[in-house]
Amino acid sequence: MMNKLFVSVPTKLLLLVISALLLLSAGISVMSIDRLNKEFKRFQVEKIQQGQDQLKLHSDIAKNQLGLWIESFTDMVQLDSIDDNQTLALAIERQFDALQINHNVDNAWLIDSNENLLYQSSAANSDIRSAANSALKTQQPWYQLTCDKRCLQLIAVPLINANGESVVIVMTISLVDIIYAINQALNSEIAVVSFANNEQALIANGLFVSSSNLALMKQILKQDAANALVKKVKQLGLQVGIAKSSYLINLMPLAQTDNRQFFLLLADDVSSITEEYSQYRLQFLLSALLIFITLAVFVYFVTNPFTNRILKLSNALPLLARKEFEKFRLIQLNRRRLFADELDIVADSATELSYELEQLNIEVEQKTKELENIAMYDLLTGLPNRNMLNYHLRKSVANIARYKHGVAVLFLDLDDFKKVNDSHGHSEGDKLLIEAANRLRVSVRNIDLACRFGGDEFVVVLSHVNSEVDAIPVAEQILESFKAPIKIGSSIFYVSTSIGISYCRDEISKPEQLISQADIAMYEAKDNGGGQYHIYHQDMYQRVAHRVMMETEVRQALAKGQFSLSLQPQVMAKSKKIYGFEALLRWRHPEKGMISPDDFIPILENSEHMVELGYWVIRRCFEIVKQLQRYGLKDVRIAMNLSAGQFVDGNLPQYLHALLREFSLPARLFELELTEQTLVKDIDRAIEMMNNLRTIGFSFAIDDFGTGYSSLAYIKKMPVDVIKIDKSFIFGMLENHADYQIITSTIAMVKNLGLTVVAEGVESSAQLRSLSESNCDIIQGYYFSKPVPEKELLAFLDNHVVDGCWKTAPQVTFQ
Repeated sequence: MMNKLFVSVPTKLLLLVISALLLLSAGISVMSIDRLNKEFKRFQVEKIQQGQDQLKLHSDIAKNQLGLWIESFTDMVQLDSIDDNQTLALAIERQFDALQINHNVDNAWLIDSNENLLYQSSAANSDIRSAANSALKTQQPWYQLTCDKRCLQLIAVPLINANGESVVIVMTISLVDIIYAINQALNSEIAVVSFANNEQALIANGLFVSSSNLALMKQILKQDAANALVKKVKQLGLQVGIAKSSYLINLMPLAQTDNRQFFLLLADDVSSITEEYSQYRLQFLLSALLIFITLAVFVYFVTNPFTNRILKLSNALPLLARKEFEKFRLIQLNRRRLFADELDIVADSATELSYELEQLNIEVEQKTKELENIAMYDLLTGLPNRNMLNYHLRKSVANIARYKHGVAVLFLDLDDFKKVNDSHGHSEGDKLLIEAANRLRVSVRNIDLACRFGGDEFVVVLSHVNSEVDAIPVAEQILESFKAPIKIGSSIFYVSTSIGISYCRDEISKPEQLISQADIAMYEAKDNGGGQYHIYHQDMYQRVAHRVMMETEVRQALAKGQFSLSLQPQVMAKSKKIYGFEALLRWRHPEKGMISPDDFIPILENSEHMVELGYWVIRRCFEIVKQLQRYGLKDVRIAMNLSAGQFVDGNLPQYLHALLREFSLPARLFELELTEQTLVKDIDRAIEMMNNLRTIGFSFAIDDFGTGYSSLAYIKKMPVDVIKIDKSFIFGMLENHADYQIITSTIAMVKNLGLTVVAEGVESSAQLRSLSESNCDIIQGYYFSKPVPEKELLAFLDNHVVDGCWKTAPQVTFQ
């Protein structure tokens, strides 16, 4: 994390004060500027209004004076008796000099109603003639301000002579006197200025027609501010500075032509206003500076003790992180004074926090030790658990290069431990695991690690061994320790263990790979009967890989329809009537050809693929029975082999019941075959499942009877209907008297239990005769037929069965 720039609290407060003062100053400055602008605006409006009033006033005075002169002139020349306009023109010519001197008349013209010039002091332009026409039409005096090279006040007055003819006397008056009068009245410098008649006209490009102070006006036009647009100055005015003076320029429109526009320019000295504003701003800045210095000093002296205490507390807080609680409490964090403040409350809280943290630290340390035990040790057996195993094994592998010795891993699994849990409960099973852990603990060296891996699995790590041979004595010692019975309460258990051994002397080996290899070797030992050890070698991995590959191919074979059934007839020994067929699974691989069930059934026996495959076999058997009924064999039954996984699947009863409804078949036509090993894995659960299915109507047969380790005591407890004697006994029954005695005694005992006996593997008439004499019920074997592919079943029946009985004919075999 990037370190932050440290800024003390006094500095932050000072910056806050400065910011506040700056904002205040900015606000007051804005208000001052606004006030100055408003003052200028008010001044501008007043000056323009005054200028307009003065212009109108003096224009009216000039008009009135000329009007009085014209009245006196008409009386003097007795206009009502003059019938000759030339006489009137001569009278005006004689009075023209007086008009120029007394009334500031610039020029005069006399024009009749036909627009003839009777008198002119100078050439008449279009403005003169236009004014004369306007006066003649309205018969009223006509007043107009006209500007060209200069601005003049134009007055046209209509007169009527003795003949009733109308004439107009037109006079122009110079604005010099008016400008001078306005200058005197307003105390403003005044000028008549013309500009180009367009939107982009600039003040600097103005031409003076007349001015009360031409030198000042020219200076104004030379200023940078004078580059403003005329239309903008006309609206807002313009402030310019000349030397130490400040002037406000206003434009008052007078007249305009096609090319030029004329204004009355008012220049007022506003130096006093700007000076007053500057003094006010200086006073404000000095006051703000004084206030700032005062507040800065105040903030420093007020906040410095607080910041010192905060720094003292912050320097002490790391002691809590270092768990130096007593040292933290020795630091004096409170000040001795009458009134407490927030920092005193924080200091008290920090002290209380130190006590709480101290207590919490004690509890955390205790809990940490407990959690370490939980995390690294098995709560039931007290042995290190899988976490400790992984840590220790990684460490041991990493030390191979240092100590030049290898590491061996022993993976142990208790044989048939599930029987103990199922028959005596998990409480007894836990006690058995505790005793197993104790025996394991005393069987290894002090430098070795014995762990509980999970369930009834244990792992031993042997360090400092030179080869896998060095692990054999430890494995033998463990096996030896488990030969003695384990007594738990009143129960005695004989539990063996299967051990897998893996070894490495390469520090780049992966610990999890060592455990996996030992696990594979353990399953090899268990598959070979248990109670022994096996050392891992590459062939074991190949078998595991083969199993995985086989499981994958079985799933694909199911999807692609590569499985089929072959059915071997079961014939009643004495009547030769067809009792039924045993459904045998066949797999024709597209590349490997026909794969023997002995190659894939043992591999898939306990996998989920075997369960799926088993459901396929059951449904196919239902379809075959339906086919046999259509053929005419109504009471022939089909024997189906159930795997251990299939038999314990909770969905089996519902699946069978659904098939019975779908195909409308009775359950008595189906015989479910189970091996002894499947039954004895979980006696109670097996009996429960058999009772459920028997209630529906299914019958049960024990396959390969005599090859397992069950007894007739189990058979009595189970709802079994048929016992199938394994073919291994049938093969030698005529040559081996012991096998013959086993078969005859087994048949006798089974018959006494009221069960049906099926003999498998019958291949000769002598075997058939001997079994018939011993009251064997059903015969199955090559003597009658090999398993018949389901596609050839009906053709086979046509050739070998008549009215449900076997024909007396030569034996036919099938591939």
